[in-house]
Amino acid sequence: LLATYNTMSSSATDCCVVLVTVTHYPNTSDIRFPLALELCQLAATKLIQTVIVDDSPDHPAVRNALEEAGKGHVKVYQQDKAIYQGKGGALRQAIKNARDLLDTNNNNDNTAICFAEPEKVDIANHMHLIVRPILDGSTDIVVPTRSEELFRQSYPIEQYHSESFANLHFNSLAQQFKGFQAEDAKQIDWLFGPFAFRTSLADTWLAYTGTSWDAQMIPYVRAVRNENRRISSVTIDFRHPKQMKEQEEGDPKWTNKRLQQLNILFDLLGEQELS
Repeated sequence: LLATYNTMSSSATDCCVVLVTVTHYPNTSDIRFPLALELCQLAATKLIQTVIVDDSPDHPAVRNALEEAGKGHVKVYQQDKAIYQGKGGALRQAIKNARDLLDTNNNNDNTAICFAEPEKVDIANHMHLIVRPILDGSTDIVVPTRSEELFRQSYPIEQYHSESFANLHFNSLAQQFKGFQAEDAKQIDWLFGPFAFRTSLADTWLAYTGTSWDAQMIPYVRAVRNENRRISSVTIDFRHPKQMKEQEEGDPKWTNKRLQQLNILFDLLGEQELS
């Protein structure tokens, strides 16, 4: 599998990797919806199998548009809110569906699941770099790190500062745990969002019950802290969509959202998991 993946490099993946994401759009005129379509188109170009769990009011229209853009490489499921609540629940449903897809033909120790938010289109260009340390056996979990120059340049300036501040805080707390003391684990980009893991670790995410951003991060903290799993960061030249910067920069609504996010994570991640 790894040999196949490496020969495909950045132009394609095979069935050993699945990208998962979750979506919710009030309507298809939402500024973020075209970005999700673009991600699906890029996934098709790169031959990346992609699983999406959607909770949009007009789910059939969203599903049809995303799957059409994905040209057979994207499968969209409606969120089952009786079992999977909130954004965290949607993530768990997507991970379960991805594991089921990978289970059909593979040994899960040699496959990987990667999560990214649907507006982070450029992540598909870096998937091969993110999952390679998992497929070659050198680590179990990868949290990609944004290159400093493009992080500052392409993100809303308020988000750059708030997320840089939070990363410093969480990395300082994490240093008490052996698994975060390795050179390639000292500078985790906690607030970036995307992460990848060996598929055999899926139960660590599926067992967590959080419904927000914590459902992305706390499972990998527990895997490192309680199961002695290996975590690594890989720096990528990720470029944030200019539409996002234009929409959010200088808008107090978004700075308030950033503060709320930090308050949630400083409690659930910082106080309850890393302290």
